[in-house]
Amino acid sequence: MTLFAPFSGTLYLPDKEFLNTSTPVLLPDGRPIAGIVWHTWTQRFEITDPAGSIVAECRPEGVFRRRYPVRTLDGRRVVQLSPGAWRPFNGAELILAAGGQLTVRQVSVWSDRKFEFYGQHGLVGRIMPTTGTFSFRPDSYAFEVLAPVMSALEAVAIAQALRLVARGNRSSAAAASSV
Repeated sequence: MTLFAPFSGTLYLPDKEFLNTSTPVLLPDGRPIAGIVWHTWTQRFEITDPAGSIVAECRPEGVFRRRYPVRTLDGRRVVQLSPGAWRPFNGAELILAAGGQLTVRQVSVWSDRKFEFYGQHGLVGRIMPTTGTFSFRPDSYAFEVLAPVMSALEAVAIAQALRLVARGNRSSAAAASSV
């Protein structure tokens, strides 16, 4: 299976373990399809193939309105996620590699861990947590791609970019509550 081919099915994206800089992306049968290399301080990440070669990377841009462009090593866009100003998830702009757009909907009222994605013809995918909210690894996800409107690489990039936005929101809320 190639990361660049149209994909439908489920991908499992475990959360980052403490002191581990990478996590696998798994198919339902447990086979790795990709990996994610985390750079916690800079909020950068790389997506690797199963052999560990870097396929794409994200370097967040912007100060006040962050953008999360994910690009291949030769500079081609994989996805670009721009969170909304007032509603980071429901107001987000999500552009795929071929230029198509998906609408992001946060499904749960109080949790930033459940999302649905809509294309021209309705629901095309959803992200659901695979662990409890108060677990040590709260951002472990299952990404169910219902229609082949994106590649596996695009799905991994979307899930990881949303993780960064969710973690940023949580740390902002924690900082605001400590004042």
